[in-house]
Amino acid sequence: MNQSAPPSRELTHIGHYDILDSIGRGGMGLVYLARDTRLDRLVAIKCLRSELFEPLYRERFKREALLLAKLNHPYIVQIYDFIETPEQLGLVMEFVEGQNLQRYLREQIAPFSQRMQWLTQIAQGLAVAHDAGIIHRDLKAENILINKRGEAKISDLGIAKSLDSNLTLTEHVTGSYASMSPEQALGNKLDFRSDLFSFGILAYQLLCGAHPFGDTDNKMQLLQRIISQPPTSPSKHNPDLPAEISDLLGQLLSKDPNKRPANTHWLAAQCEKLSLLVLASAFESDDTPALLHSGESLTSYTTGDHTGGSLSGIRRHYTGSTREHATFDTRFEKAPVTQRMRNYIGQYRVQLSAGCALILLSAGIAYWQFQPKPPRYIAVLPPNINSQEMPGAQQTLIKDAVYDAIQQSALQLDGYYLIPQNEISDFYDDKDSLESVRRATAADELITTQIQCKIESCNITISRLTPQGEHENRLRVQDTRKVDVLTDNYLSVATTVQNNIGRLYSEKLSNILEKIDEQDYATFLSTNTIYRQKGASKNLLDTLDKLQGPTKSLPAVQTLYTDIALDLHNSTKDPAFLHSVEKNVTAVPTKSNEASHLYNIYYLQIAQNNMDDASQSIEKLKQLNISNASIYELQAYKMIAEKNYTEAIKFYSKAIHSKATANNLLLMAKAHWYSGNTATAKNYITESLSLSPDFYKAHTLLGLIALVDGNIDQAIASFQQVYNNMPDEITNMNSLALCHLLQKNYTRAFELFNQAAELAPHDSLYLLNKADAKNLSGESKEAEILYVAALELIKGETVNSSSLRNQAQAYAHLGQFSQALTSLQQLEKMDPQNIETTYTAALVHTLAKNNASAILNTEITLKNGMNNIWFSFSWFDSLCTNQQFPAILEKYGALNRCAPQSL
Repeated sequence: MNQSAPPSRELTHIGHYDILDSIGRGGMGLVYLARDTRLDRLVAIKCLRSELFEPLYRERFKREALLLAKLNHPYIVQIYDFIETPEQLGLVMEFVEGQNLQRYLREQIAPFSQRMQWLTQIAQGLAVAHDAGIIHRDLKAENILINKRGEAKISDLGIAKSLDSNLTLTEHVTGSYASMSPEQALGNKLDFRSDLFSFGILAYQLLCGAHPFGDTDNKMQLLQRIISQPPTSPSKHNPDLPAEISDLLGQLLSKDPNKRPANTHWLAAQCEKLSLLVLASAFESDDTPALLHSGESLTSYTTGDHTGGSLSGIRRHYTGSTREHATFDTRFEKAPVTQRMRNYIGQYRVQLSAGCALILLSAGIAYWQFQPKPPRYIAVLPPNINSQEMPGAQQTLIKDAVYDAIQQSALQLDGYYLIPQNEISDFYDDKDSLESVRRATAADELITTQIQCKIESCNITISRLTPQGEHENRLRVQDTRKVDVLTDNYLSVATTVQNNIGRLYSEKLSNILEKIDEQDYATFLSTNTIYRQKGASKNLLDTLDKLQGPTKSLPAVQTLYTDIALDLHNSTKDPAFLHSVEKNVTAVPTKSNEASHLYNIYYLQIAQNNMDDASQSIEKLKQLNISNASIYELQAYKMIAEKNYTEAIKFYSKAIHSKATANNLLLMAKAHWYSGNTATAKNYITESLSLSPDFYKAHTLLGLIALVDGNIDQAIASFQQVYNNMPDEITNMNSLALCHLLQKNYTRAFELFNQAAELAPHDSLYLLNKADAKNLSGESKEAEILYVAALELIKGETVNSSSLRNQAQAYAHLGQFSQALTSLQQLEKMDPQNIETTYTAALVHTLAKNNASAILNTEITLKNGMNNIWFSFSWFDSLCTNQQFPAILEKYGALNRCAPQSL
């Protein structure tokens, strides 16, 4: 039943706001200029039109207020208040004194550089809206306000919808037809990429002075062109448009949303970089034609429009090499999204193996069909064993057989999920309390085991611990099982333990070890122990390859094989290890090991960069009723591998909400750090350490952050602590070496780089770092030999951003600048926003004496967050002859970089 509309009369005030004037009209409301009598400031108030004053539109109007309330950004019109009275609904907003972009461009000339700055600002505001789950749906020049300071602000989010809203076909095609995406024009489901297409139209109009699909008042004709025809090449309207900008427009205006940029933050960063390119390039002609108006519009609350400038004379890419204009083609690949320098500062990449897919325990698989109540998480602690008579090697095998049997049994329990073994090992040793382990892992229950052995027999006590009533931090023994076993047969020990776990939980569990050879089982146990203690090695993989078929097909064995092989691939870059995984784990699984099989396949697919297949594996795992937290972790892991950190943060947030563990908090910290949010990353590390103060991975991440921030003493303290306990951990070793390199302790740096190179002989990074240490210490001949060796190694590597980065630097140090610049161009096309890319560009151009490009990339690198200490290397000394270099370094904290004593 519709509510009666309020009586029609002139509005003089609403709440404590005095109405001064009517300044606009939108699709759902009238916009007034008003004065806030309490704060004595001008505001804009959008009021729902009287003919729409009924429940449906009232709710929609309220929804707009809730959506806008999520946003707080300098380039989005801010919401102040929401007023609801019996006669009126009002949305109180920031009053932007100025004009909308369409009118502004009709009345004034705007330089090309100004237009690029506006596009950067719009993209930055749009990224924040997309982060909040909001898509604009009507992004166009009329809905961009230009204030008195010349800043752009996104307005009129009145038809924006949350991404999880249920929309009708009619709502899908809401918006101005001239700015619609193809999917919006067709009434298809929309996501943020629809806004990117509209942004592309707006950018094209701003930079070319025309609509990319032609200017016509025939609505259906224009919609048909948007849906089915390619856009007009920008060179037709602006022949001097830089190729980089044409490339970006091509991506934005792709018919296929998957070929548009994968992340709005990347788009904003790209616009900012191109804006800097324009500012750094001297050109005189700046008179882009007036913006042609096309189609209907919803008027923003400050009326007005605008147009302006053309670019001529910019023919050179900022790397200094002459380029032809790119062919305008919308069939572009998705642009990569990266933010932090990690490979050069220690190759701190996402580990795609051990600790992620562990002994089929990863993510806690449970074989059950229905879940009437929330799942419970079990942490199985490593058994404690005591014997003065039994040899140490035999004790280890008994302990491992018991541990493996309990874990395999826990996987079969109805309604329970097993916390991965690696997560337990991160937080538990004999000195840790059970409560601290439970707190760090968010476990609902713990299983502990005490083993007392003589020479021929052992007494095993298995205990099930649960929280004690209201005292969540206190544990009580809910049940205990004691059993005596003979030690002459490890399979018999494991089978006996499995049976007793079933009794502990009143369930009958299947024995998956029935057809396994005793000697093979012992080999598996010892191999697993060595791997957990000392890490992956080719010998361990060879040992598993020799196991007989039934043992080799065990889920635990297959997962161990996957972990070791992927560890070796990550360390060495040798593709043969991926082929080994394919050969050993791609067999058709049985029902009992389907989940563990899918986990192994998933991590292999990520390592192979088969992201679509990995998504399919996640969907298959969902059908097996694994925990929500595990699904979120897998989705986030994939986003990290794709360098889509914004989406990774969303999934980790869901995982933490589902299960707040020290490890999940650390993963969230990494995702924020990768995206450039160092302060937020540190906050999550603090939360992680509050759950587990000795969590070494959290301390390692603090060391890496300190290294990037230039706090070398703090970084060395963190890395040295880890190095003392884990001397063969390559990433940490490389990071520690870089710290010594920065402190000019070249001998120690070379020793550590050499250790890393011996552990990973197929990775060119460590050879390159060895060469750098020799180069900086003045041993040029030795450095030259190592640079040549690194280039030979790179030839056998897959072409990716890391190999191109190493190649460009090696060629530059050898004085082969043509090859270095070619590699750099490939790198900039493949990974343009990565801070490592701009640092490499600064280094290469410095060595090649392209000072203008070197200084530009230096400033971009520093602006994007790299500490000035990375420019203290003597390679950059030649730039001190240019006044801009010390000025830029001083701006970012290096006050005496070019003082005589620094040279």
